[in-house]
Amino acid sequence: MGELESKTHAAHSIGTDPETRFEVLFRPLEGNVNGISVVSQGPLINGRLDVHAVQPGMRLMSMNVGVQHQVGLDIEPEGTGVFLSLVLDGRSEYTVQARAGRHDQWELVPGRSVIGTFQAQKSRWNVFPGEPHRIVELQIASAKVRQLVSDYRKTVTGSVHPIFDRPEGFPRHIEQPLTPELRMIAHQVLNCPLEGPARRLFMESKTLEILAFQWHALSSPTLPRPVKKSKGERERLEEARRILEKEFADPPSLLTLARRVGLNDFKLKRGFREFYRTTVFGYVRMLRMEKARTLLETGEMNVGEVASMTGYNCFGHFSEAFRKRFGISPKELKKGRRF
Repeated sequence: MGELESKTHAAHSIGTDPETRFEVLFRPLEGNVNGISVVSQGPLINGRLDVHAVQPGMRLMSMNVGVQHQVGLDIEPEGTGVFLSLVLDGRSEYTVQARAGRHDQWELVPGRSVIGTFQAQKSRWNVFPGEPHRIVELQIASAKVRQLVSDYRKTVTGSVHPIFDRPEGFPRHIEQPLTPELRMIAHQVLNCPLEGPARRLFMESKTLEILAFQWHALSSPTLPRPVKKSKGERERLEEARRILEKEFADPPSLLTLARRVGLNDFKLKRGFREFYRTTVFGYVRMLRMEKARTLLETGEMNVGEVASMTGYNCFGHFSEAFRKRFGISPKELKKGRRF
């Protein structure tokens, strides 16, 4: 395989098997200057995969696809580097087979951020059915990683995580809760309304934001320890998140939500904060604001209608929350969009 062949960002279908449809994720990064979109409407996979080649040696992938049955992809990336995955929805598992029987394995589960290395070794990606897979992933080639580390050390006194220092080393990864800031960026990438050169600039800006937040976290001398939950508790927390994403305009009370997922309210509050780095109703506010922003940017609704649709009975409260979140009033955003 060579570099991405597409000369535009037009959507099209490629291949008939899953490996062919997803192969664009594992092609060489060096020199890529074009993006590609893959649309699948088959009986097994439905959805869209966008690959944004934002800079030579860096690309941003956004995926919003559903699978009807478990899909196993045998893949072998061409090249080495670092990936930074933001997982909003969907469950999958990635296993790297290395020499002498060594292997590295991790899960991609909702509400998690995964940072790790990739290299030209046979790997297996198992994609599980259920909710749609909504993932945003930044991939950086080893040469670009070394340049970033070198530039960082010229301007900042401190160290970076070994993952950035040795991107060609044996695959390893770090899993952390997906912070509200990174979750917001992922939503913005998946729902970008722009087209053409403006879209490319937007994706490049989001790439730098992802890199900044993740770099800051990995440069911290006290990297937070991964939160360990039993499979049962994790599944209940994920179910609570799914309920909130469907019912954010009129969310259940904390006690009602706890009963619906089979946890007591204390475990729900503590687990949600540990697993998703925000409170239950902090998550609801984030969902409401992101939906409101999308409606104002892309829809025909007026501000009052958007406030009502996102669960606000008082326009003043809606406007205040929106300004606090985005630094601009909803009316100003609406006017700017019209202009």
